[in-house]
Amino acid sequence: MKKILYSVFMLATMVLAACSSDDTTEPAVKRGMVLKANVEDTDTRATITDNEGKWKFAFATKDVVKVGNDEVTGYYTFTNNGTVFESTDAKQTAEAANWCAFFPGETIDLRNQSGAFADVAKNYALAGATASATTGSDGLTVTMKAKAAVLCIVGVKKDERLDINVRDSFNCYISGFVADKNTVGFSVQTSETKVSLLNADNAGVYYVVVPAGVKLSVYNGTTLIKATKAGGLTAGKYYTLLTGKTTDKEYATINGEKVEKEWVQLWPGGPKFATENVAKTLNRSEATAEGSAYVWGANWRTPTKEEMNFVNEHALTPINVKAEFKVQNGVPGILYTGIQPGYTDKTIFLSSNTAQSSEEHFQGVYWTSTEGEQSNGVSLNFLGGEGVVYMYYFDNNASTVTANLVRPVLAK
Repeated sequence: MKKILYSVFMLATMVLAACSSDDTTEPAVKRGMVLKANVEDTDTRATITDNEGKWKFAFATKDVVKVGNDEVTGYYTFTNNGTVFESTDAKQTAEAANWCAFFPGETIDLRNQSGAFADVAKNYALAGATASATTGSDGLTVTMKAKAAVLCIVGVKKDERLDINVRDSFNCYISGFVADKNTVGFSVQTSETKVSLLNADNAGVYYVVVPAGVKLSVYNGTTLIKATKAGGLTAGKYYTLLTGKTTDKEYATINGEKVEKEWVQLWPGGPKFATENVAKTLNRSEATAEGSAYVWGANWRTPTKEEMNFVNEHALTPINVKAEFKVQNGVPGILYTGIQPGYTDKTIFLSSNTAQSSEEHFQGVYWTSTEGEQSNGVSLNFLGGEGVVYMYYFDNNASTVTANLVRPVLAK
């Protein structure tokens, strides 16, 4: 069931189905009715699409809303035909009744979610009721409100195994929702045996629907990521949770002395870049030394070409980050900023070669550890002037004896 998330909340109208002229057993009760289902507009905690900062929800073709009332035990099914929702079996009541509607159904299974953004709406619980009792003869109007929240799970470590399970205040595992006419909402289904809401085999960004309004503890396997307060998460909002650190410090051994150096990760599963360059330029042999022979000691190394694929060559279009010309401390260079959830505040600055650069003309050359052509090395090069980067490329035949800049990454 494919969902479309777009700029405004959509008004969905369910139209009158034709009444059967052959129905002689229930002369006072007609089948079919009109129902307008409005989805309440709620502010979200952060941007889920590119620019609006709100969830955008719309019904799609073949989506189903289940509608019931306090005079019947079951539910009537209304299906979206692409333009309107239709039901041929919904019955008006002889006496006024309280009606309620549930999306995507009276039960929602939260186990083994795909983690894909496109699948969020499939489990995005909505419920609502008529403002007053009615037979349905003049139609129904229901305002549906979100009853779920969404976790944006960011798997940080490369090749990390994710096993996201969520527990309630009784340490039972969340497994799903069941519609509750009495509260015009959903009761939370739980299990005493382990239930996984998401399994994944690598770092990345994954979306998981969870109940709102109840205390939750979110685990990756047996490791607690986050526990909410008693009131739980707010319905209609999403929350970014990371499975590990994206910034920290690590020791470097420089000229026999141990010093702490800060590092930052710019994308899920990416390398952990030092926030500064090696103090001096290095030839390729020095830049590719290993273990304790490395200029910063065994905790660090020079990144590979693949690890320095920040943006596409020449065009500077984002691969893992965005890149822009900046001047820091009077030195021109390129500022790289993360673009994935959880990383949009993470940056590194690669300065130009300070002795040879000014804002009018600047050049930066950084070693990678990747072997180039004819036993030479591979370097990342950029050139520019007057605030514009006009060349950005990898030199696959960089001379091994040339001294270039180096930006280390953690060795592990």
